[in-house]
Order: sequence, then C-alpha cells, then structure tokens
Amino acid sequence: MSIHSEDVVIHAISHKIRREIMELLKEGSKTFSELLNHFDISTGKLNYHLNQIKGFIRKDPKKNYNITHLGLKALEILEAIRKEFTEKERPLLKEAFISQKDSTKPLILQGINLGIGGLIFMVSITIFLFVVFLMDPNAPIFVLPIIIVMLLGEIIGLTWVIRIRTSAPAFIERFNRHLRESES
Repeated sequence: MSIHSEDVVIHAISHKIRREIMELLKEGSKTFSELLNHFDISTGKLNYHLNQIKGFIRKDPKKNYNITHLGLKALEILEAIRKEFTEKERPLLKEAFISQKDSTKPLILQGINLGIGGLIFMVSITIFLFVVFLMDPNAPIFVLPIIIVMLLGEIIGLTWVIRIRTSAPAFIERFNRHLRESES
C-alpha cells in the first residue's frame, strides 16, 4: 500500500477544528477537557477530529495531547499556504471556492426531493386512514376532523416543499453570483 503524504497532510489540515487543535497544541500540551472547553462541540465530535490527526498529535502517559514533529510540519505548510497568495490570486481562490460549493447543489436538491417523497408517503397514509374511517361504522366521529387537519397540513407542506424545489436552483445560482460579485 502506497501512502500519499500530500493527501494525508491535506486531510489533516482540511478542517478548521483540526487546524485549530494543532495550533493550540503548538502553544503547549492540553488535556481532552481543555480542548473540549475551547470548542463548542460534543465530545464525540472532538474525539473524531483527534482521531483524524493521529500522528500529527500524540497523547502522553499523563493523557495530555501534544503536537508532533509531523504536526509542526503540517502547520508550517498551512502557514506557507496562507502567505503565498497574492491579491491577483484572490479572485481565483474565490472562483475555486464557489465551484467547490456548487457541488452541494445536487445534495440540496436530493434533500428537498426526499422531503417531497416523505410528504407524499404521509399523504397516502392519511388517505388510507380516511378510507378506513369511512368503512368502519363504529369509528369515533372525533377522528374525522383529526384526519382532515392532518391531510390539509400535509398538502400545504407538500405544496410548500414543491415550490422550494422549483425555486432552489435559481436561488443557489443567485447566491453564487452574489459571492462572485462581492469579491470584484
């Protein structure tokens, strides 16, 4: 198995929390509790990020986290990246940022489509309950208004989500255009 060092380093510094953990540890060792108090995240999330940068950081026998030589090198690379971009390159960075954010567009639309599917499923269940109510002569009458309110709420929700779905691509494009223009 070949290890691509650039992929490993880029992954380690690709998240703000991991970068900040390494920068904090550069100042000195920290306990898990000290790191947790610094961030507004759950213990699970902190554990996840600590596990992602093993090798860049180490836990000593006293359970304190310390930065390793590799971690210091990753921070040097990060600092070089931060310093190396000229004002001429800033618009290109912004263009790259926007193109990377555009990749979330299909994910947003998939989420909306999932919501539409879920609402259609709920409407079909409510219609089924309505039919069962109509067929059962002993069904309590108070169930009918509940079913009608449920059905109306689901139809309104479905209409709303469909409207969001039709306007989402235009909204995402306007947002991206605004990002591009604000840098100019």
